[in-house]
Amino acid sequence: MFQFISRLTDDPDPVIIIPFGGYANNDRIYGQARVLEDEGITHEEDDGFLKNLYNSYKRFESDEKEGVVVTVTANDFNTSLTSDAEGYVYLDEAFKTNSLDKEWHPIHYSLTYAGKPFTIKDEILKPLASAQYGIISDMDDTVIRTGISSAFKWKVIVNSFFTHTNQRMPLEGAQEFYQMLRKGISGQDDNPFFYLSNSPWNLYEYLAEFLNYQKFPKGVLLLRDMGLENKKKTSFKEENKYIKIVHLLETYPNLPFVLIGDAADIDHDIYMAIAKQFPNRIKAIYIRTVTDQNKMKDIKKRIEATTDINIQLISHTDEAVVHARANGFVR
Repeated sequence: MFQFISRLTDDPDPVIIIPFGGYANNDRIYGQARVLEDEGITHEEDDGFLKNLYNSYKRFESDEKEGVVVTVTANDFNTSLTSDAEGYVYLDEAFKTNSLDKEWHPIHYSLTYAGKPFTIKDEILKPLASAQYGIISDMDDTVIRTGISSAFKWKVIVNSFFTHTNQRMPLEGAQEFYQMLRKGISGQDDNPFFYLSNSPWNLYEYLAEFLNYQKFPKGVLLLRDMGLENKKKTSFKEENKYIKIVHLLETYPNLPFVLIGDAADIDHDIYMAIAKQFPNRIKAIYIRTVTDQNKMKDIKKRIEATTDINIQLISHTDEAVVHARANGFVR
């Protein structure tokens, strides 16, 4: 998933497929991809301010293609999907595999547009039987510093549009802690990772490259469609994160999860609601604190009123490591 997608360069505007990974259980496979004109985004380690700004513009100035037939092949199955008005194709198909010792399964997307073929390979995650639990982690200000809680959100703009992925900073200790969770108590559990963000799919390659560069555990990156997110919501149960977490818990009914987020958004509300909706499925919830004392006072009060959920407020990753060791999640 984290390999940067290679581009065609012999045509100024070829139509390509950008795959967004996916996941599977013993019965079904779920994936997503998008059909777009190739914007020719390239990265070099020494890219400067203007190149980063140009790449950011290109990510959001995407020319999606509607009505394009995409052929999807994985293992022994083959299906055809048609891109919607935003260029997306959604994979939700019956899936069987006899491979019990392979966590990542190849999947191929292909199309022919204006007589020109295009094929790209991606990977789908199917948790191994050795997994003791899964990890669902927020990205924004939980894994990567975004500045979502800064005044006027100016840090979000600077970080997202002007900063190269190899200059973006993870939160201190996050990578080491996540690798510990990946290995689990035995050191060989291979616990699966799912990363959630309210960033749009346009930033998929950018965030995937960050995770790879910073050596976070390989996992499934789940973002949002900008059009859907702009619709007015009456409850956080309509939020992108809530919907995706519910789907993951329903997809893996025998796998407990650890949830990691931060107090800058409403992760605590979503996670506590999930824990109540799925009793005995959430091993622990870790919420990073913010500097807003009034907000933290309110959050602490709500947590104290909940005695049946293992939720921890942490100001530094080390506190989560201590708790995880004490509870037998990691070595």
